[in-house]
Amino acid sequence: MPKNTAASVRQRLLNLARERHEDFDYVLRQYVMQRLLYRLSVSHYADQFLLKGALLFRVWNEAFHRPTRDIDLLSFGDHDVPYLVKVFREIISAPADDGLVFDIEAVTGVEIKEGADYPGVRLTGFTLLAKARIPFQVDIGYGDAVMPAAAEEAVLPSFLDLPAPQLRVYPVYGVIAEKFQAMVMLGLANSRMKDFFDIRVIASTMALDGDLLTQAIRATFERRKTAISHEPLPLFSVGFVRNEDKQTQWQAFLGKNSIEDASSFIEVMQDLQRFLEPVYQAIADERPYPYQWSQGEFKWMDA
Repeated sequence: MPKNTAASVRQRLLNLARERHEDFDYVLRQYVMQRLLYRLSVSHYADQFLLKGALLFRVWNEAFHRPTRDIDLLSFGDHDVPYLVKVFREIISAPADDGLVFDIEAVTGVEIKEGADYPGVRLTGFTLLAKARIPFQVDIGYGDAVMPAAAEEAVLPSFLDLPAPQLRVYPVYGVIAEKFQAMVMLGLANSRMKDFFDIRVIASTMALDGDLLTQAIRATFERRKTAISHEPLPLFSVGFVRNEDKQTQWQAFLGKNSIEDASSFIEVMQDLQRFLEPVYQAIADERPYPYQWSQGEFKWMDA
């Protein structure tokens, strides 16, 4: 890659960061993730992975604002560390006219188990853009996989009008189901405020089908061996909703991620109860839930 091309890209990204009032380092990290995913999307490995995580929300909602510096993928292929290191070294070695020079030999991998959303492999490495050294991280899960047929294909955002990555992505119903199951299972031990935030964003911005959501939640709870009971969910109890630690964790999450949201944790939980509790009750009663979620009315309505 000619040095002047890399310098030009770096300057354009600096201009973009200023226009968006965002940290330049953060914009560089976003750019690297976009270009890495583009290389993956045009490789013969593309069908082996689904996109998960916060980057997925940018596909569904361009205004989504929960910063992320990592790529989350789900693998349907071999998932041992040496194999995935080899695969991603091959992926990033592909030429692309975007100013980036990936250090192929710097890619390393480790197994992730403790504290992870799901068992998998973490790959790390870095790339150069002019004189900037930019790290990247890819977390690849292989545990609680959806069937490949359930995936949707989507075009991801891309800076500087460069060719956009087009990849299969995790279905929204699976995202809701997995985050909801984690909330129910973890209870007061749960400090994952991103899950509460993410589900509320989905409910506020997307129309959803009640039957599809019940199917996804039922299947996820069964796979993860989480019981569905007729008893009221502790998740929506006064003791949980008004828990002082949860209020503190919520405010810390908003501050850490520079999210301007005036809603209290109590208000968030009221919204989630309105969205999730009727579906959960339908599953417990073993009855269909043939309703449509209206994001504008913020309620379940007749189809």
